[in-house]
Amino acid sequence: MATKSERGSRFESMRERWEPRIDRIKRGWDRYTTHKMGVLGLALLVLFSLWGLFPDVFAPHTPEWKAYIGYENTRMTGEQLQSLPHPPAFGDPFFAPLGTNASGEGIFTLIVFSASNALYIGVAAGLLSSLVGVPLGLISGFYGDTWIDETIQRIVDVMYGLPFLPFLVVLVAIRGVNTTNIILGIAITSWLNNCIVIRGETLSLKERAYVDSAKVAGASDTRIVFRHIMPNVLPLAFVFLAQDAAAAILAQASLAYLGLADFTANSWGIMLENIQAQGYIYDAPWWLIPPGLAITAIAAAFYFIGFSMEDVTNPQKE
Repeated sequence: MATKSERGSRFESMRERWEPRIDRIKRGWDRYTTHKMGVLGLALLVLFSLWGLFPDVFAPHTPEWKAYIGYENTRMTGEQLQSLPHPPAFGDPFFAPLGTNASGEGIFTLIVFSASNALYIGVAAGLLSSLVGVPLGLISGFYGDTWIDETIQRIVDVMYGLPFLPFLVVLVAIRGVNTTNIILGIAITSWLNNCIVIRGETLSLKERAYVDSAKVAGASDTRIVFRHIMPNVLPLAFVFLAQDAAAAILAQASLAYLGLADFTANSWGIMLENIQAQGYIYDAPWWLIPPGLAITAIAAAFYFIGFSMEDVTNPQKE
């Protein structure tokens, strides 16, 4: 068993190794909190995350609830059906703070229960985009002006020639309309900016003295790329991850509005598609405006976080 002095030595070694990193995180957080947009974006993201994780806590009902009849398996009267979509009601004849849609479902309930779908699509598509774009950008930049770099950049050029939304529409229509295919389709078309920007940063970083020192020490190309260069481009990659997540949420909402969405899941885009399909755009603003505001708010949250992180991680602004 390790003696008390050995445990103390290991603890001291660990503290010395992690203390500078913790200090950097604290300085970064202090600088981040000076950006009002970044703080607002983080607050919005926390709110939507809480909605996504604990919808039953925030929503007044479950998605199965219907106006007038609640959870009972009964039918509405003709007069009740004609009153739908119903404007906001606060207990008389039912509680629906943002009103209902034409089926009697509570708008606020659907807004809350749709948050998890938006976050899942945004984060998953953003992560997939980064997992493709960042490594390819690192490899392309490190082997700049070689056949490896040329091959990757020609692929990027070809992909840039594809129109974003029509490509997504065709891909989702061919492979089937479900959430997984929508995420894959968005990720396939959103990694390009990551690759180009990371490549440019890598071209600059590989000329630094510490990279030359690693080469002289006999480090392999793989170690140099992923041990010495990649940590310095990760902050920039996080900025693009946030922006890709916002773009993915907007793209999914656009696809849902066009009818290319998984209609078995709750979605703000599907809510907009339903109101358009049923012809209540000008008659039920309580049904139209909330999902539009939710899409705008969550996309803005990711953009605000990304812009603030870009400033925090930019060494030229120290």
